[in-house]
Amino acid sequence: MKYNLRTLIYTALMTAFVFITTSIIKIPIPFTDGYIHAGDMCIFVAGILLGPWYGGAAAGIGSAMADFLGGYGQWVLPTLIIKTIMGMLIGYFAKPTTRVKPYLFVTMLIWVTSLLAFFYAVRQSSMATIVSQVEIESLEKALTIVATLKSQLLAVSIIIPVLMIVLLYFKNHFKVSLNYMVGMVISGIWMVLGYYVASGIMYGNFLVPIFSIPWNIVQFGVGAVLAFLVVASLDKANINSKTLLK
Repeated sequence: MKYNLRTLIYTALMTAFVFITTSIIKIPIPFTDGYIHAGDMCIFVAGILLGPWYGGAAAGIGSAMADFLGGYGQWVLPTLIIKTIMGMLIGYFAKPTTRVKPYLFVTMLIWVTSLLAFFYAVRQSSMATIVSQVEIESLEKALTIVATLKSQLLAVSIIIPVLMIVLLYFKNHFKVSLNYMVGMVISGIWMVLGYYVASGIMYGNFLVPIFSIPWNIVQFGVGAVLAFLVVASLDKANINSKTLLK
């Protein structure tokens, strides 16, 4: 009973942290009704500290509440599903008993395949369709927007793997395991693809949501770096999943 009560209290606290970090800073994503935020940092921390079930609950409920109270009511259900699974994924891979080596290869394969698919989708998109969807005045401006999107995708496709290598190099210094990194990447990829599919269904097409992909990748990338720093600081203070829920 004491264990359950303590777990519920920490879950409620992490739910509040996810809600606050998602709600305080909102940067609107161009051409969509979404926004980027710092909530992913707390989602990663919640999954690592609370495990897949309680971490997933904190991630999903906190994020859904932020959408509901922030004027994004249409996103409450997609966010609840996507963020809950995101928290469960990082919670699962953060467990010491989870073997990550096979998943590391699969993760990189999914990452490269997804980016190539997005590049192909942008390249094959009809300029007339883009003009009608984003309501711009000239074809020249449409070409500029598409070129910008390609540059953004190229940038994140380079920056995120480089960031992973840097974190791998310093992981022993920060005492953060490879499990955490793989979990963050897989859950981040799930989040990006989940919101892309949800947006496509919501908008009735899968073209406009492409513009949100680079920003969502940046969001979870920054969240992963901040989560690494937070987890490392908590570890130095001897605060982890074992001591927190014992």
